Amino acid sequence: MEQKVFDLIAGRTGEALAPQGFQKAGVSAAEGVGTTALFTGENLAYSVFFDEKKKQFELRTCPMTDEGPDENWKVISRWLFDPEPGTSGMSEAESIANDFIETIEGPKRIAAVQTAKKRRKGDENNADPLFFFNRLVGVFPDLRAEIAEERAWYGLVRGVTFAREHVLPKMDALLAGGNPDKLRKLCEVLGDMYVAGDMDVRSIITIVLLNGMRDQDGVKEKMAPQFRKELAEAHKAALKYRGREVKPEKKKKEKKYSAEKLNDLR
Repeated sequence: MEQKVFDLIAGRTGEALAPQGFQKAGVSAAEGVGTTALFTGENLAYSVFFDEKKKQFELRTCPMTDEGPDENWKVISRWLFDPEPGTSGMSEAESIANDFIETIEGPKRIAAVQTAKKRRKGDENNADPLFFFNRLVGVFPDLRAEIAEERAWYGLVRGVTFAREHVLPKMDALLAGGNPDKLRKLCEVLGDMYVAGDMDVRSIITIVLLNGMRDQDGVKEKMAPQFRKELAEAHKAALKYRGREVKPEKKKKEKKYSAEKLNDLR
């Protein structure tokens, strides 16, 4: 396997994971075994692994602990990689990368990330959407009453729906209104909460709010320069998925370089 093949698959996988709050933790190689790219999040880890003996790529996942991945890896997609002699294998690599991305963005994996949330004493990244919305009250005071009404009607605050219906219009109006002090305060809250928030908060900030704003040029010119580093990087990665819908998971046609899918592995 050429290094550029592994770099393509691991790179595109990392780009798909970034908007969900995952960061690349490094690449390691063991002679005669294979090469691994590791991506870690708050509660889950993903890895792209190429098995040299079996000539196959694997997308794997496992829970995170205080010390890092627990190493009980579960394979969620597996593809053979044995290109025809004299070919670079880049077309096969593109197919594998696309499959890994569809798997990561599929409803089952998104649900797995949601259910993997846990509260650990002393964990900085545990602010939930309600905490985030309460922080935004300092920027948008009207949210206080809207949060109370939401809880009265539904018994909870629906993170994505509340953000889209109540927070997003206020952010659009603020950007269009040209209040630089208030806009700066908003950017500070978004940056702080992206770092301190759980996976739900990070997804709401990047995918629902920033990607959902009407004036994307305004976001780029007036807001992005004020983002702290972590949010700036996540926002840049998330822009690639603006306007895209998550495709439902479906069984794919077998190809000569594909192997069992998740259902076959169980």
